[in-house]
Amino acid sequence: MKTAWLILMVCVSVLRADELRLHFKPDDHALGDVHPFFHEGECFLYYLKPGKFDALLLRSRDSLNWTSQTLKHAPVTPEDWMTPYFVLGVFRDEPAGLFRSFHGHAKGRMASQTSTDLIHWECAAKEFHVPAEDYYERRRDPFVFWISEEKCYGCVMTTWIKGRAKSSGGGISLATSPDLKRWTDHGIVLDLVDQDEPECPQMFQIGTRWYLLTSIYHHKSVGGPVYYTASRPEGPWSIGGKLDGKDLCAAQVSRDGSGRFMLYGWIPLTPSTAEKQHWGGHLALAREIYALPDGSLATRLAPEIAKTIDKLVWMPASVAAKVPLKSSQRFGARCKLSCPPGGQGGFELCFPPLGKVVYSTNHLCIQDASGVSWSESELVPPPAGSWDFSVLIEDDRVEVFAAGRHSLCARLPAAKAPPHVSFHAKGDLFEVTDFQFSLLQSSP
Repeated sequence: MKTAWLILMVCVSVLRADELRLHFKPDDHALGDVHPFFHEGECFLYYLKPGKFDALLLRSRDSLNWTSQTLKHAPVTPEDWMTPYFVLGVFRDEPAGLFRSFHGHAKGRMASQTSTDLIHWECAAKEFHVPAEDYYERRRDPFVFWISEEKCYGCVMTTWIKGRAKSSGGGISLATSPDLKRWTDHGIVLDLVDQDEPECPQMFQIGTRWYLLTSIYHHKSVGGPVYYTASRPEGPWSIGGKLDGKDLCAAQVSRDGSGRFMLYGWIPLTPSTAEKQHWGGHLALAREIYALPDGSLATRLAPEIAKTIDKLVWMPASVAAKVPLKSSQRFGARCKLSCPPGGQGGFELCFPPLGKVVYSTNHLCIQDASGVSWSESELVPPPAGSWDFSVLIEDDRVEVFAAGRHSLCARLPAAKAPPHVSFHAKGDLFEVTDFQFSLLQSSP
């Protein structure tokens, strides 16, 4: 077993001009349930503000630097269907030359808003709505999408099935329509049997496969993203796997201008367990979702963010250990890991007193300094050869990207003392090469 050490002196908490901020949060509130939509190379990120769940908007062209944009809504009459969260998931209605967004309303009916510029919104005519049905206690979180094979729209919704306790009544329902006015309800297309309501479901297609992405609410935790697969939106659906841990909350996907599927979610404002989770927090780093040859989904750091991070100052471990480094408790570490087919082993990056990252060929975990796990994920063993492994830390937020196909994030209990960074491989066949360290600063 080989171990290498880096000793960091951490004494400054103010972000310098040349330092990269990883996780965005508005100055005066947390953000929750983000809904991305790309238009003309820009991400319009609609989200809900804790409290009354007002809809707010952020805009960015690089998914790192975000600008708040004031949303405006036309006057609402007593006859209109309206809620504070009047814009969530957005899609383009090309025939009408409009942007549309559906949202849950009274008794499970899904109402609609329209916009010509993604900023100014107004209530759509009442005929543009998904009607209520009688097989559920509650239905919410609609996501409308186009089904090209059937030449119709789909609306997937989270559902609490009637007659069941909430903790075991979770399901996902689907309705389809040729014109967004006349809807055929297909009922429950995915019965979660013994689980709570899913959060923010979406359906999208890659190749010939359909994917259903959602987060399963558990106890008092929103839950991390899981996905199911099928040959058509009506199902039957089979479990595919998880895309991250519990701290990537209510993650949503949108296709960017290059046709890539980009995933956004939020990290709870305080360290969270399955029994206690703060609703809302910082925006996690965007991930790209893509399909592997067997149809399973993988995640990697968004290409634009990866390019930005590559351009920062990175030092070999031997250099970093000799230079007096002074910065806030924010840094990046990356290396190449390799393990031959069938080889066993693991890798640990330790940064006490905050925590450590533990990686093996089939498991990834973010722990605090005492060894308590705050987020973890089971992995598919990576291919033979050498692959990249990186950890990015900002204050108490930790993000991990492994083998170009796995990601994991967590918020750990904060530590005020400087970190002492070490890394080592476990197992004779597991090798660590090209270890580099960065204070996430740009070149002078």
